[in-house]
Amino acid sequence: LRELIVETWCEYFKVLKQDLAISEGKVSFTTDLWSDDNRHPFLALTAHWIAQQERTSQLVLKATLLAF
Repeated sequence: LRELIVETWCEYFKVLKQDLAISEGKVSFTTDLWSDDNRHPFLALTAHWIAQQERTSQLVLKATLLAF
């Protein structure tokens, strides 16, 4: 199961890399830091960018979670 998860994650990043390479303009990043009631720290990193929608000329906002 672990190998399947890692393999799926790697495939996801290949597609994400292609999406980011053809973005219209810049890619922006956001972060969020917090802790739970037991003071365990968490960090999330997201990216968002403008992309051209497939088979149309419309622009769409895309976003993804990069790390958690």
